[in-house]
Amino acid sequence: MLKAENIGDLLREAAKRDPGATAFRYRSETVTYGDWSAWADRLAGFYWSQGLRPGDVVALLLPSTPFYLVAYLGAARVGLVTAGINLRYRRREILAILGRSQARLLLAARRGHEGMDFQALVEAERSNLPNLERCYWFDEPEFIDTRGLIERLCQGAEAAPALAVDGDQPVAIVFTSGTTGAPKGACYLHRNLLALAEIENRRYEAGLEPVRKHLAAGVSFAHLGTMARIGVQISQMSMSIIHDRFDPSLVLAMIAGERLPHLGAFPTQMIALLDHPQRSQFDLSSLRSVLLGGAPVAPELIQRVQRELGATVSVRYSSTEIGIATASLPSDPPQMLCETVGKPTPGVELRIVDGNNLPLPAGEVGEVVVRSPATMVGYWNDLEATRRTIDQEGWVHTGDLGFLDEAGYLHLRGRMSEMYIRGGFNVYPMEVENLLLHHPKVARAAVVAVPDSRLGEIGWAFVVPKHRDDPPTLEELRRFIGRELASFKRPDGLTILDDMPQTAMFKPDKRALRELWQQRRASER
Repeated sequence: MLKAENIGDLLREAAKRDPGATAFRYRSETVTYGDWSAWADRLAGFYWSQGLRPGDVVALLLPSTPFYLVAYLGAARVGLVTAGINLRYRRREILAILGRSQARLLLAARRGHEGMDFQALVEAERSNLPNLERCYWFDEPEFIDTRGLIERLCQGAEAAPALAVDGDQPVAIVFTSGTTGAPKGACYLHRNLLALAEIENRRYEAGLEPVRKHLAAGVSFAHLGTMARIGVQISQMSMSIIHDRFDPSLVLAMIAGERLPHLGAFPTQMIALLDHPQRSQFDLSSLRSVLLGGAPVAPELIQRVQRELGATVSVRYSSTEIGIATASLPSDPPQMLCETVGKPTPGVELRIVDGNNLPLPAGEVGEVVVRSPATMVGYWNDLEATRRTIDQEGWVHTGDLGFLDEAGYLHLRGRMSEMYIRGGFNVYPMEVENLLLHHPKVARAAVVAVPDSRLGEIGWAFVVPKHRDDPPTLEELRRFIGRELASFKRPDGLTILDDMPQTAMFKPDKRALRELWQQRRASER
């Protein structure tokens, strides 16, 4: 595996080793590692000509195309820090990120998700963004030709000076989805990204086969999976096939046409593939392994992948703040995959603590805390939030609840902020949700806590039925849950949905569900 002192030099080493190796395929365009490195140098010169210097922030409000990754590595080459902004974000989130990051330069698509006019939004708020000095706007067709776009943008810019970028310099700000408040920016140093790649590569030294061809369909490059894990691809010199959006039929065709042996997906994406009405028309026999991550994975989904695709399933646990934490092993039995998110990856320390930050024994539920060289160093421009999240011993407090079993496997029980107390008893929504997904009438489910005058809080289930004309009743679901779990864990209310609202990272949007409950409650009064 390749090694370097910073992420920009890691790309330079890859280009030296095999400049003709394919890094990306996007539509009709093929980008080699030699192209990627040379174009990153061009962007570095452009940034320098704009007056940016080490430590300054570049914001990318861009679609997930090769240009995004060239712009990211170009910034890294001259010690700049990149803040990615998800195109699915809306006004409040975009302005919060631009303000919190104190970005001096913005490279952005003129329009975004659902036709949102990004240029009008940002330009109208420029007076409230005093650090933002320059904005460059691009139309969608320009992203199809990466070389041409770079030539036009960098015309007249001289080469940047050769700089020694230290591993302790910041390189990326990865913003949280903001589902519990304003987005916070997890800051990663060059050495954090390199450490993450090294930790990941240790798994392959233990006998796993690296993924040489990866399908990136509709994923946001502003997410942790690209911003913090880009070093994994570069160090392995693997290739990504980029799709503009997640289209189940196109993904199925790609698996069949490219004979892909591996697929990584969010749980909601995997469900869409399995439920696609034409799935049987595609030859998916090449698919040997499926990685599910980015959100809690229901046991029923794991069983469906194994049963219907005949693929080995692996699961992992990470977050915006911790980069990498746990992963399943090839030898793990199916039941272990259904109940846990694997063991801590070698190089990562993980433990469960109580409210006093004291370690808990196996089997007891508490907060998951992680310590490794691959975690964030803190929240960008937010010292108070950093102090609340990273303790004096360097443990990152995830806000997730779980327990370790006797064999060291992590069992998640949901978010601390989502746990509710019904009549004096703790209820973890994830436990109930996972069981709901086993009901024959349920396609998707989420449980949120809502106030109750008698019990304090109760659980309200939101369900997308498998068949619209045959939705489950609340009593059916309560009986089903009551057969496996304590009576106080049964949902007290039910709302049937045509579709589940999702966050920008394809997780159930529980804030939107609570708002929906409040709206319907108000309309009933």
